[in-house]
Amino acid sequence: MAIPVLRSLTLKQAIHAVLAAFVIGLTITAAEFAWTASRERATALAQMADAVALVDGPAATAAWLIDAELAGQVLQGMVRANAAWAEIRLGDGTLLARRERAAGPATLPVRAATALLFIDRPVVAHDLTTPPSGYKAAGVSRIGTLIVGIDTGRAASGFLAYVSAALVAGTLRNLLIGLAMAAVFHRLLTRPLLQIGRAVARIDPEKPYGQPLAVPRGHADDELGFVIARFNHTLTLLEREHDELRRLATRCPLTGLANRALLLDRLDHAIELANRAREPDSGRLAVLYVDLDRFKRINDSLGHSVGDLLLCRVAERLGASVRRCDTVGRLGGDEFLVVLERVADRDEAAMVAQRLLDGLSSLREVGEHRVHLTASIGIAVHPQQGNGQETVETPDSTGLMRMADSAMQAAKTAGGDRFVFYTRDMTDRAETRLRLESGLREAVAARAFELVYQPKIEAAGGRLTGFEALIRWRHEGAAISPADFIPVAEDTGLIIEIGRWVLEEACRTATRWALDHGPVPVAVNVSARQLADPGFARLVEQVLQRHGTPPHLLELEITETVIMKDVRHHLPTLNRLRALGVRIAIDDFGTGYSSLAYLRQLPVDVLKIDRSFVNDLPHAPDIASTVIALAQRLLLSTVAEGVETAEQRHWLAEAGCDCLQGFLISRPLAAEAAEAMVMTAFARNEALPLTA
Repeated sequence: MAIPVLRSLTLKQAIHAVLAAFVIGLTITAAEFAWTASRERATALAQMADAVALVDGPAATAAWLIDAELAGQVLQGMVRANAAWAEIRLGDGTLLARRERAAGPATLPVRAATALLFIDRPVVAHDLTTPPSGYKAAGVSRIGTLIVGIDTGRAASGFLAYVSAALVAGTLRNLLIGLAMAAVFHRLLTRPLLQIGRAVARIDPEKPYGQPLAVPRGHADDELGFVIARFNHTLTLLEREHDELRRLATRCPLTGLANRALLLDRLDHAIELANRAREPDSGRLAVLYVDLDRFKRINDSLGHSVGDLLLCRVAERLGASVRRCDTVGRLGGDEFLVVLERVADRDEAAMVAQRLLDGLSSLREVGEHRVHLTASIGIAVHPQQGNGQETVETPDSTGLMRMADSAMQAAKTAGGDRFVFYTRDMTDRAETRLRLESGLREAVAARAFELVYQPKIEAAGGRLTGFEALIRWRHEGAAISPADFIPVAEDTGLIIEIGRWVLEEACRTATRWALDHGPVPVAVNVSARQLADPGFARLVEQVLQRHGTPPHLLELEITETVIMKDVRHHLPTLNRLRALGVRIAIDDFGTGYSSLAYLRQLPVDVLKIDRSFVNDLPHAPDIASTVIALAQRLLLSTVAEGVETAEQRHWLAEAGCDCLQGFLISRPLAAEAAEAMVMTAFARNEALPLTA
């Protein structure tokens, strides 16, 4: 890009150099003029004093003799000798004679110069004191005065002539000096800068690195050389930073594997190659979504440093299990993605997946710790194989990853340590889950739930003993089963808010019933996340206080699996709840792996027999009778769930079961219907009296 002449640095510095030369030159010239003016004034006065000294004798004689004619001749000579005027005065001040030169009109410059040189109109006054020889003088000291006026016009004209010549010479000198300075600056500064600018303009902006600037000749050790050296050093640093940023932008900083951005780019390229392949059998693409099983437990128990080291070891195993043309990347956390290009069929993808599983399972030690590692792998193949024909669906990289993710979730649901191929129904289930999760979040925010209450009765007498509060939710006009949305709430953490709402509603209802009719316990289910929350016991205490609910009217039902998963961790929370006076029941008892030693330590009040054992009654009573006998030996109450036939009810009553719950007794009731049942029971004295 050419720079306009009027904006060029050369012209600017030439103008500034000339101006600087003129300013400096004019300053010097002004000082010279001042000195010259002072010198001209002194010279004119000195010359006139010398002329006066020459006519001292004749002027004194004329004054002594009072000879006006002689005095006029003397004065006329002085006027001709460049005096503007001259006069002789006697000792008493009487004018003896005076002569003046006729003055012509003065120009403005002459008048200005005169005012500058002779602002005070100087004169030379000389005392005439010595009488002529031959004359006797007795006591005479001063006989008169010779006064001469300086011809300022002539002196000013001479000064102006000098000034004019000096100004012309000074102007030429200043101009030449300014141009010489501009030429020097151009050679030493402007031209090298122009060369540097042209060199910078030739640098490729896409690849600026590896193109250092050359130092202009003669500037290796001056400021320009320093600037270029720093510029080249900065280019080197930028190249290093760019390489590092490029690595960080495309690589996982922990494992060094490809990150999500690079994986998507590689996957897009692989999909394009697979779509263009003439022989699908040799151009298939397989995406393996790898998720480590129970990695969070390892990370939490051994620490994040061990977890990070384990991820690095996993990355090494995955990279060693595939070809160099394949891509292994980390999506985040413990999730990895493997892109296999040019696989023949599903069998080849399955072989690679099994090789990955074997490689990970053989990883036994991380640092000083022994681990047992497994993984769940979802596989999506493109183009897909089905019924001997290719599918017409052409997913993008994100869609293919989502398919592999759905298959991985299926593998994890099946227990992990396996691989599963993607099928269409997995996507349908995933989309359904996403819609369910979105609706559930909206429902939590709007409190769009309701509680229903299923009664529990005394097995022997049939009197009402309490209710179990069950949550219900309608989404998009349809009732959603708790079996469908509760697992989603557990996975997303929404169960904490939902559980708090259920607890609040149940306590509010129990308090109202107790005040209006009589005390009836209400049972509430507690999730694993709620029980693991360190503040759960405090929450229960606050809710009881807020609603004024007697603690014995609240019963918390916790599944056997949840309690036994980490008994030592849950025991302090259970003890604190029991200290509040809240009743605790183990739900679905018999379906887990309870330890009798732990069961004796747990602050439990009730064992609930799972409906799967009640369904077998009265034909297979072994487990149900064992649970009842165990509860009796431990002084615990028993509640049988899912009682649906009269035979089951009769057998449970005969076996010593305390309470019954199920469709035979009543289906879950709305709050109004449940309250009506409470009111009827107390009116007929059919509710089991309780004491705090």
